[in-house]
Amino acid sequence: MKGPAEEKKQSSVEKRASDTAMLAAIHRFMSSLEEHPKFKGPDHLATLFVPSKTKFFLSFAFIRRHVRKKLTKMAPGAHEYIVARTKYFDGLFKQALTDNIPQVVFLGAGYDTRSIRFKDSVRETKIFELDAPTTQKQKKDLLLKAGVSVPEQLSFVPIDFNNERLQNALSNAGYDKSKKSFFIWEGVTYYLPEETVKNTLGIIKNHSGAGSTVAFDYFYKSIVQGKSDSYGAKQLIKKVSKLGEPFQFGIDQGKIESFLVENGFDMLSHHTPEEFEKTYLYADDGEFFGKMYGFACHVHARAKP
Repeated sequence: MKGPAEEKKQSSVEKRASDTAMLAAIHRFMSSLEEHPKFKGPDHLATLFVPSKTKFFLSFAFIRRHVRKKLTKMAPGAHEYIVARTKYFDGLFKQALTDNIPQVVFLGAGYDTRSIRFKDSVRETKIFELDAPTTQKQKKDLLLKAGVSVPEQLSFVPIDFNNERLQNALSNAGYDKSKKSFFIWEGVTYYLPEETVKNTLGIIKNHSGAGSTVAFDYFYKSIVQGKSDSYGAKQLIKKVSKLGEPFQFGIDQGKIESFLVENGFDMLSHHTPEEFEKTYLYADDGEFFGKMYGFACHVHARAKP
């Protein structure tokens, strides 16, 4: 029997489209309207998923400024984090296409639009978007309504992550485990039990070709434990608990490399919150877009032979 918290979480991510995925889309939409070229978000298609009323009000610059001030008070660092995170994963995805990686897999794709925004760069790469059926159906319906075509290399793969095997869902969709693959795991790990995160890494390692990699963001374990005093931590914990998608997984600060090694991966690159800010939230002229979460890190790792 599921407890109340589990029932609430099931309701939010299995019975209807994900609230957190929609919030991320709204942040990306706001970012796409920025005037400064360094901070202007690249996701011009996020507008397709944002409710009409929300989109109308956010189209006014003075309202966006007001919303950002409120966000800074309610969820400090959230908007800035998603702005930076989007550009980070954009860069990795574009590089994978440039390198003509045979397969790219999005785990928990939400309202991601990279396969469409960069479709002119897709050659032989096969792309698989995995997500809960409810969120994925809403995404497909909205794309269809807007008349947006998707590349033929893209396969939508609905999956109940709680009850279906990832490797089976991929195999049934035409994924070839013998080929080199790149897995994008954006905005997901902290909502999963630690066992699920480790099992997923094991599946990636054991069901992909030589040289396969995974990129994901993660939070410090202290925020999951409710002990973090990093910028934005307390407000975020309170917010996601209300949404029914509480944090479950984190990695101790400074322990990412050992965590990866224990799970069969070598670290290729890693960004602390401070390094991420420096790379994505500062312009060449010195202008600073804003402070992001002080507990969110990003890593790119390669499966060991």
